[in-house]
Amino acid sequence: MTRLAPPSSAEPESDRTGVDSPADSPTPALWWHARWVAPASLALGYVLNVLFRLSLVTRQDFPVVSPDEPMYLVMARILAGRPTTQIPNDQVIPAGYSLLISPALRITDDPVFAFHLIMGINALISCLVLPMAYWGLRRLNVSKPVAYIAGTVAVLAPPVVFYSQYAMADTPLPPLVLAWLIGLHGLFSEGGRNSRIRFALLAGFAAGYCLLTHDRGGVIIALTGLVLLVALIFKWAPRIASASALALLAAMFVLKQLMTTWMISRIDGAAPSQVGNAVFETLLNTHLLRRTVMRLIGHLWYFMTSTWGLGAVALVVCVCAVLSPRFTLANRVVAFVMVALLGGIALAAAAGLPNDHRLDTIVYARYLSLLVPAYLVVAVAAVYHVRGWKRTVALGASAGIVTLGLTAALLHMASQQWRESWFIRWGLPDVTFLSSLSAGNWDGFRPVRTTATALIVLAVVLLLRLIGGTRRGALATGAAGLALAVFAGSATVAITYKITKPAVADRLGDGSGFIKAAGIRPGDQLVLDEYVRWELRTTTAYMVIDGRVWIRPMIMKDAPPPSGANVAVLNRTDKKAGLADSWRNAPAGWHVDRLVEDGQYVIWRRG
Repeated sequence: MTRLAPPSSAEPESDRTGVDSPADSPTPALWWHARWVAPASLALGYVLNVLFRLSLVTRQDFPVVSPDEPMYLVMARILAGRPTTQIPNDQVIPAGYSLLISPALRITDDPVFAFHLIMGINALISCLVLPMAYWGLRRLNVSKPVAYIAGTVAVLAPPVVFYSQYAMADTPLPPLVLAWLIGLHGLFSEGGRNSRIRFALLAGFAAGYCLLTHDRGGVIIALTGLVLLVALIFKWAPRIASASALALLAAMFVLKQLMTTWMISRIDGAAPSQVGNAVFETLLNTHLLRRTVMRLIGHLWYFMTSTWGLGAVALVVCVCAVLSPRFTLANRVVAFVMVALLGGIALAAAAGLPNDHRLDTIVYARYLSLLVPAYLVVAVAAVYHVRGWKRTVALGASAGIVTLGLTAALLHMASQQWRESWFIRWGLPDVTFLSSLSAGNWDGFRPVRTTATALIVLAVVLLLRLIGGTRRGALATGAAGLALAVFAGSATVAITYKITKPAVADRLGDGSGFIKAAGIRPGDQLVLDEYVRWELRTTTAYMVIDGRVWIRPMIMKDAPPPSGANVAVLNRTDKKAGLADSWRNAPAGWHVDRLVEDGQYVIWRRG
């Protein structure tokens, strides 16, 4: 990344990303140089992408990913000033995302309408990837038309859109990461002191809000602090800029601790998240070393294939930038943190995920999805700037070797494990789509087919770039970008209709369907037996938005219902027995209200 403005002829060659710039390519149409064109195009593209996302989440009325969505939603209701309730897993996770969606829970008491508003907020946040990617590409000396097309590819990428269809912290992380990288690059680029201070504050705030949003932000804030301390020591940037960013970083860290402490005080029996402890315990356990390495390879393989090999292109370019003095300090610093963040998050996820015998735990998509737009930006910039068929082929071959090497290592280490693991389509959306293009179905995990399809997409992109040659490099890159945008949009639609919508339909009985069937009324206070279906317990914590939910062992341990509860939900374990036998020791004043046939739940009411 260099500067927002196009480079002048006086700029040194080392200030350019990639191998060479297509400097002698035809000048774009003059109308692109008008000041109003880029802002107007970005605004129009942003609106269209928001509408596209909203069209994908129609009839999505309730959370379906347990316990993640209900945890964020319960914290959001508390931040919105509503009464406390049971929180899934009794662990308080970072509340930055919950803060962003909390306005929806102030507006209405209807949980379905509130969830629709949250999907709208998600769309508004997620589509910020477009202007941020455009900004990043312009700083990489990519022409305006190509930067716009590539930004569209980034905002339509399935890993970016898919997770924005759920009330999870993965929605704001991609634009935050782009803002963080742009801020770091601006801090270490040539420019006035005031400009570099502003970039430093952008980097500090974005890194801090990542920490406020998810535990992955811990890796980001650690890398940022390290880079800023080194910058202070070696005077890589004005010290006032580096010190300002460090101060803001520290303030955001303190804010995160205060928010967690406040949230714990509002929720009975809650405790801080134990994810960090699990990561360090696993990393220090030599008996789990092979499992950790296997998962690390699996996560990196998933990232390279879900970005159609372009992630591998960006990784190769970033490694070259770190090792080569031809690149500017700003480019080398950003390249370093991108590589370190990729490896750091993959390692932390490999160590921290539980041993749940799920295939997607070995090849996990979600935790690295925040880096997808940033790596696509760097890859497109590299393809744009590379000149000559030998260098283009070398770039593609290097990316192919990385992807194939990860595939071979994955097949060697994990083939036995995934034969014994559960295949859950929701956890493997991108690679399942890629393999479906050749296999014709979505019902299995096929890593070889997935890799082959991803590399074919990469080969097509590089072939289009080769056809453009030196003089028409910008035009060829733009054509490749348009093809990628169509492919990304098609993949996103296919994943939505094959994975997202079926998941919502399958969970109707745990969401709005249960609320209606159980006759839950506004103001009801629910207590659920701890043996009620887990997904129902977590979802109900949000769906009873104007009441409260408790979980109690009423059957196995004969625990009394809370004094404030007026509705109880218990399993009907014996279909031959009467409904009253579902709670033989029911306290006085409670009576059977109805049976929810779909899940065989007996609803009791007080009074």
